[in-house]
Amino acid sequence: MALKTSKAALVKAISEMKEADYTKDPDLLDIYERLQSGRKQFGEIYEKNMKAVMQISSLDLTMQYQTDKIVDISRNVANATETIFGTSADPAGRRNNNQHEQLTSTIVKVSSDTNNVFEKIQEGQNELTTIRDLSGQTIDISLELQKDMDKLLQILEYISDVIAGINAISLQTNLLSLNASIEAARAGEAGKGFAVVAEEIGTLAGETQKLTSNMEEFVETIKEASEKSVQSASNTVESLEAMSRKINFVWDLNRESQQSVSRVNDSIRSIAEVSENISSSMNEMENQLRNSTSFMNQVSADLKKAVEPVVGIEKTLDDTAKQMGLLSMDAFYHLENSEFAKYVRDAITAHRTWLNNLRNMVETRNVTPLQLDSTKCGFGHFYYSVKPRIPIIMPVWEALEMKHKKFHQFGATIIEALNSGSYTEAGEVYHEAEEYSKGLISDLEQILHAARN
Repeated sequence: MALKTSKAALVKAISEMKEADYTKDPDLLDIYERLQSGRKQFGEIYEKNMKAVMQISSLDLTMQYQTDKIVDISRNVANATETIFGTSADPAGRRNNNQHEQLTSTIVKVSSDTNNVFEKIQEGQNELTTIRDLSGQTIDISLELQKDMDKLLQILEYISDVIAGINAISLQTNLLSLNASIEAARAGEAGKGFAVVAEEIGTLAGETQKLTSNMEEFVETIKEASEKSVQSASNTVESLEAMSRKINFVWDLNRESQQSVSRVNDSIRSIAEVSENISSSMNEMENQLRNSTSFMNQVSADLKKAVEPVVGIEKTLDDTAKQMGLLSMDAFYHLENSEFAKYVRDAITAHRTWLNNLRNMVETRNVTPLQLDSTKCGFGHFYYSVKPRIPIIMPVWEALEMKHKKFHQFGATIIEALNSGSYTEAGEVYHEAEEYSKGLISDLEQILHAARN
């Protein structure tokens, strides 16, 4: 009877997986050791399953995030393409291209017109060059004429001097004739012949004076005309020099205009070439953008299909974790407090990592993948799959569900603020999350302390 009682006690101990002296019954010892080994393997399988479900959740989150990014990029590219080129079925897109082609055609026409202007300026420059050269030649001729007129005045002065000399001789001759007549009269009959000669000489002197007087008037008239011609020639030279300066000024201006038009023409020609290249590139860019949009839409659809099995695997693993959690309520599969404590420590680490990622987003103003579903984070999968077998911590454990959900809501609010550019709001919400996190950490550390003891 005592043996039976001892065996019943051992069976009861085995049913509760308690340590006892099973050496009294080798069969029960074998059963206990096998159950102990199976429970250990169960713990290892549960741990592996938890790691797998968390990795799948992380993969699902990343794939969903990248898929959404590709969808957004595809949408933005499509919107930009429609804005620039219009929809593929919208003739406005064709009109946009036509407008650019018209602009290119206009630039080419302007280039041609500018080239015509340049050629006409070149013709005008050639004419101005000819006029400038003729003006220079005219000035040279006028200067030579002025020199000749000066020489003519010198000759006229000399002639005047000669005429004055002839007049002086004529007066002396006339006086000599008068004296000869007087002497002939004194001589009487003997001087009659001499008197005739003296009279003829006097007549000749008178004619000479008369002739030189006319010549003097003629020379004076020529002299006055020559002086006027010299003055006119001088004025003409001055006018021609002034006109030449103006022609040179106009020539310089025209040359500058020619050079400017040439530069403008070169620039417009370059613009026309660039515009033609742009027009061709835009057509090519439109085709590439539309093809890229179509390709990214297809990639997005393929990614969504690729994510579907991942979601299914995640659900399967999560369900498995929950089933194993239910099994852990049985004594044969229960988790040791040390194992439970390990998961709590991992939960604290995951919590801090999540908060650190949130802070990085706020500081960099760049949204990155972040788990917002409290049931799919590292702590969530563990929390919803098992319940602690430590009665003292159950109130704290059960209160964690709502606190944990609220904590994840901070992430959703911050991401929304960052996407809308409300960076100050994002920073303020993060500080709230940081303060709120301290309470969660305190609860988890309290649970960890109870599990260790």
